[in-house]
Amino acid sequence: MNIIIGNAWPYPNGELHLGRISVLLPGDILARYHRLMGDDVVFVSGSDSHGTQVTIKAKEEGLTPEKVEEKYHEKIQKCFKDLGFSFDIFTKTHTEYHSNKVKEFILNLYNKGYIYEKNIEQIYCETCEEYLSDRYIEGICPYCGSHAIGDQCDECSEILESEDLLNKQCIFCKSEPIIKETKHLFFALSKLEKDVRRVYIRQNGWRENAQKIAKRYLDEGLRDRAVTKDFNWGIDVPLEGYKDKKIYVWIEALMGYLTASIKCINEREEDYREYWSGEDSRVYFVHGKDNIPFHTIIFPAILAGLGIKNPNMREISSEYLTLEGKKFSTIKNWAIWPDEMLEKYNPDLIRYYLILNGPETKDSEFMWKDFIKTNNNDLVGLFGNLVSRVLMFINKNFDGKMPDCRIDKDLKDNLFNIYCKVGDKIEEGRFKEALKDVLNLVKTTNKYFDDEKPWMNIHDNKQRCEQVIYNCVQIIANLSNLIEPFMPFSAQKIRGFLGIKNSTWMPIEVKEINVDEIEILFEKIDKKNISEEITKLKNNWNIPFRG
Repeated sequence: MNIIIGNAWPYPNGELHLGRISVLLPGDILARYHRLMGDDVVFVSGSDSHGTQVTIKAKEEGLTPEKVEEKYHEKIQKCFKDLGFSFDIFTKTHTEYHSNKVKEFILNLYNKGYIYEKNIEQIYCETCEEYLSDRYIEGICPYCGSHAIGDQCDECSEILESEDLLNKQCIFCKSEPIIKETKHLFFALSKLEKDVRRVYIRQNGWRENAQKIAKRYLDEGLRDRAVTKDFNWGIDVPLEGYKDKKIYVWIEALMGYLTASIKCINEREEDYREYWSGEDSRVYFVHGKDNIPFHTIIFPAILAGLGIKNPNMREISSEYLTLEGKKFSTIKNWAIWPDEMLEKYNPDLIRYYLILNGPETKDSEFMWKDFIKTNNNDLVGLFGNLVSRVLMFINKNFDGKMPDCRIDKDLKDNLFNIYCKVGDKIEEGRFKEALKDVLNLVKTTNKYFDDEKPWMNIHDNKQRCEQVIYNCVQIIANLSNLIEPFMPFSAQKIRGFLGIKNSTWMPIEVKEINVDEIEILFEKIDKKNISEEITKLKNNWNIPFRG
């Protein structure tokens, strides 16, 4: 099967906090799982370089937008790497390749009549003497009455036209802007409503929030959207008469999924259309709740306009992760930064906790007490304990070599069922349940070891002892496969202990091992860290930090 996994593209205007990571981690789980299944995977993402957030940050730091996006792109890329994200390509929208492809797509849509010219009245700040991009305008959402900035209300997820905001003002000078007429290009979203509706009707594996928001847009009827904006940072418009404008970031950033995947697939000398809309293909989009309309409505319309129809799309759209009772806030520095966290804690612990406590179907909360308790109980007390006690028993009683036995048939059948069950749940976006199934296997194996008492049978019934140890080793070997999507660093260590060269998503039986030195998988964390981390968090409150 051909698989494309598209993680939402972060703005390179600051570092990523743990709330963003929790939303994007499912993409790596899917990529690793499908590779184990033997599928052809293209896992893509990158930095969304041309947003107004980057220009705002550039003004704050006294740098050019290009220097800002370079600086934070590198930090974001390192963050993903240190947490084990296995992108096939992590790029950015500020590249010549992306720019040229976007221009090609814009001309394609224009020539087909899906992009057209229109004179409009636009918001202009007389004090700043410039047309205001969406992110430079704030006001009240006309739908829910909440404070909103730009082209979308974060409270109700409604995509807005900035001129519809109530009580508008410039975010810089706080003055009330005026309306001036200018010419822009528009995307004929309304013409492609049937294609979008077809994708929605055929949808499989969309989370409830994605279904509800997409249905609401379709029920209201799709509205055309501006493709160009008055701005000096972004991709040039490939048509005459638009020298003072750029391609709107909402459309060129979405096209990044196409440009990045095409680049990757072309390098494999394959046809990108087979990945996007082939009969044996699937596309996953991994993003937060705030990005649902762009992935369920607008991007399917772009694809249809370009002739890429009926993609088998799955929306992995998460809710929000909060932190110790409050929303994550980079402005107020109420956040946990992965680079600092990785200096003290195992990356697989971070991944494990974010999956087990992820905001899959409702908001969830990161709590330091729960984080450290999870490490000590689950990863040290259950998982690490199982691996250590079995392999150390082999070292002590069998000179590091595994007994020559055969795996129990019932155990082999049970392992096959676990692979199927966990795999199905991963494909359905039920990562929390899938990980719990793996942990249940660890729990039952620990109980099996305790009930069989091999430390006694080594003297009283050596043959039974050998069989029990052999079965336990086979379970640990298969756990190295089953945890690979969730905890890849620990999976690799276990394979190293057992001399397993390759991982796969099917039951394996290891016949020869030579256990030498065993490294501790997970270290116990002192409970005093809880108060230290919370104190640090509170001390940083309202202190500007990462941007």
